[in-house]
Amino acid sequence: MENLFLVGQIVLGLYFVMAGLMHFMKMKDMVGYAKMKKLPMPEVAVGLSGLVMVLGGAGILFQTSLVFAYWALIAFLVLSAFLMHNFWTQNDPQAKMMDMVNFQKNLALAAALLILLTQLS
Repeated sequence: MENLFLVGQIVLGLYFVMAGLMHFMKMKDMVGYAKMKKLPMPEVAVGLSGLVMVLGGAGILFQTSLVFAYWALIAFLVLSAFLMHNFWTQNDPQAKMMDMVNFQKNLALAAALLILLTQLS
């Protein structure tokens, strides 16, 4: 079971590192999306969220500062769910569905990270 746990942490860490790097590689698109969502200071928000994901994912990947990594990612995921994927404000059915899926994904990932926190004590 330890091997499965390790594989899961590697995949999870890589997921966040790659998602965070995408914020920097696609900065213009991400900032445009943040502006569309009326997020204040979109350039700062995109850069900060990318940094949180890269550092949090690296923490998971390299098993360093795990409590910090988990809490930083949980905070990012919950904030992102409510600020960026607020499906209840959408009128377009396709946009509403995409936001609902991402809202649920973010909360599920945050819940999984909370579960992983219990393994540290």
